[in-house]
Amino acid sequence: MSTTPPNRRRDAVETSVLIERAAIDLVLEHGYEAVTVDMICELAGVSQRTFFNHFKTKDLALLGPGGPAIDQRAARAYVAAKGPLLQGAVELIHIEPGQMAADPTLLAARIHAVGTSPALVARQMERLSMIEEELEEIIQLRLRTQWPEEDASDLSAQAELITHLLAGVMRFIAMSWADDVRRGQEPKIDPVHVRSTLDSTIRKLV
Repeated sequence: MSTTPPNRRRDAVETSVLIERAAIDLVLEHGYEAVTVDMICELAGVSQRTFFNHFKTKDLALLGPGGPAIDQRAARAYVAAKGPLLQGAVELIHIEPGQMAADPTLLAARIHAVGTSPALVARQMERLSMIEEELEEIIQLRLRTQWPEEDASDLSAQAELITHLLAGVMRFIAMSWADDVRRGQEPKIDPVHVRSTLDSTIRKLV
């Protein structure tokens, strides 16, 4: 039985990171609309054929291979929990940052590059929308479990609203993480800080 040599796998990973780094750097320098696949290939030192072997589009090179998914273990715990609804919902989403996870500065640059373009932000939100229906169902189940006496239609509307709020919270966390990296600080997601920020913000809204 034949297997792929480890160095070949490593070379493929390194090539992907080179392409992603080039795409991100170019967008931060020139803006999303001005960057082409040719420019990315030239900066990364790869051919178009190599580029398309790794990424189908320019957007995928910028967004990276890892999309959001539901953490099923966290989902089961969430439904049975009694804590804050929105903060707990954040823990339902697992995002695989891909090979760039080993380089926080590069991952931070990606987050900022995406944030510079409404088109890229929209595409990132499209990724989240792929799991939005499942998220809403989990949140609705939690609401029905914790408040069984409330009207089902009201709980459904609340679940939908929490799901939309969750998308904004996830973006806030990502941008805060990236800002820590850019300032040379240890990047971290502090649940206590997220909760206190949410609590103080919600008090101002109601």
